[in-house]
This record gives sequence, structure tokens and C-alpha cells, in this order.
Amino acid sequence: MAKILIFGGDPPCARCKATEKVLREAAAELKLDAEILHVSALSPEADKYDILSTPAVVINEKVVVAGKVPDKKTAVEMLKKEFKI
Repeated sequence: MAKILIFGGDPPCARCKATEKVLREAAAELKLDAEILHVSALSPEADKYDILSTPAVVINEKVVVAGKVPDKKTAVEMLKKEFKI
């Protein structure tokens, strides 16, 4: 199962929720079995990835988006690249 982390406010803000929605739609389009989790940007895990702006998306231990909500096309391309689809 693919694991996708979205770092943001706790509780998630509108931009973080929009990022989750886009990633879920992109994962569904690619038929990717993905676990998408919200993580607080103030958590020790956020420090591990040096998260400075939100929303931030981490895939395969790598920050792939920071500070903006990706559009669906970008999210699909990002997932294809990171999961080699």
C-alpha cells in the first residue's frame, strides 16, 4: 500500500483538506491503493522532513509539494512518478 503524508494544521485547514481531496481523486484515477494521512506540521515527524510551509506532501520519504495545493493533473503526474506507474 502506498503511503502519502499531508502535513498541515491540526485540525486540517481548508487548503490541507483540498490537498487530500485532490490526492484521493488522483489515487483513485490511477487505481492506487493509498493510505493518505494528515500529520501536524508541529510534530516531530514534520521536523524530520524540515516542513516549513503547508500544506506539504511527503511520498517515499521525500517532500514533493510544499506551500500549495496541487491541481489534479499535477497530483496524477506526481503519483505516477513517485510510484513508478
